[in-house]
Amino acid sequence: MENVQYAEELVREFLVFRGFTNTLQAYEAELSTEIGRNFEVDKILDLVFSVYIPKYQLDRLLSIFSFLKQCFTSPADTVLYTALLKLEQSVLRYYVVNALKSGRQEKVVEFFSASGSYLMQKREDWIAWFAIPYIKNPSLDPQFRMYFSKEWSDTLVLSFRNFLSGIFNGTRIPALLKISTEKNMIKCLKSDIKQLNNKLSELQALLEVKEVELSLLRRSGNSIDSGHKNLLEITTFGSSVDGQAFSGVYEESSTSSIQGVDSHTLSSVKSRDEKLCDSSRMSNAGK
Repeated sequence: MENVQYAEELVREFLVFRGFTNTLQAYEAELSTEIGRNFEVDKILDLVFSVYIPKYQLDRLLSIFSFLKQCFTSPADTVLYTALLKLEQSVLRYYVVNALKSGRQEKVVEFFSASGSYLMQKREDWIAWFAIPYIKNPSLDPQFRMYFSKEWSDTLVLSFRNFLSGIFNGTRIPALLKISTEKNMIKCLKSDIKQLNNKLSELQALLEVKEVELSLLRRSGNSIDSGHKNLLEITTFGSSVDGQAFSGVYEESSTSSIQGVDSHTLSSVKSRDEKLCDSSRMSNAGK
């Protein structure tokens, strides 16, 4: 809806700028009739069955079908054009039936007076309908009974809905509507870019903080590795020194032991020799 209003303002501004006053007046008149209702199916159905028919606005009702014939169908497209003519005929009959149900026979007479020649040009099966305002109970007449049933009116609304949905879904979007759409899209993209830039700045700041923390952790890790290496070297050196000291003590102890054994042996030998000498002397004296 916003896109349509924006496009309408652009057209109005252009017509004023060019001085197309007559065209502007016709344009404003067309807008006031609300024909097309922005190609929204539900709004058009509401316009037809809740406004034009209940309020007996026959001219506007006919203008709806003129608009559809002009803009969406052509006699060359026989299938679509024939379907639209049949749909128009059913809607006009619903107009007549609604007036009769409401007790407004004069509206039926006005209808045939205003549109009789048009109806006779299009379809000959309208001939019997010219007598319907004068039939006492048309809803009981076998020829018209069907048109007074709820099933028929519901089927008509559904058929109209399907027809409008079919032609509107295949409609090319006007360039003026694309201008508004692209404008809104650019606005949204700029907003997204701004948000992404803010997010990027936040992430960059967070990355810098994490890099500083990582650098500190690396320095701390290097210090721990260096201390561990020094401690390992000191431990290794201490073990080496202790081993050398133990070896020296062992060698010194061994030497002392050997020296003690040798002294004791020499002392024993010396004492034995002295005793032998004394014994020999005593033997010689006895002789």
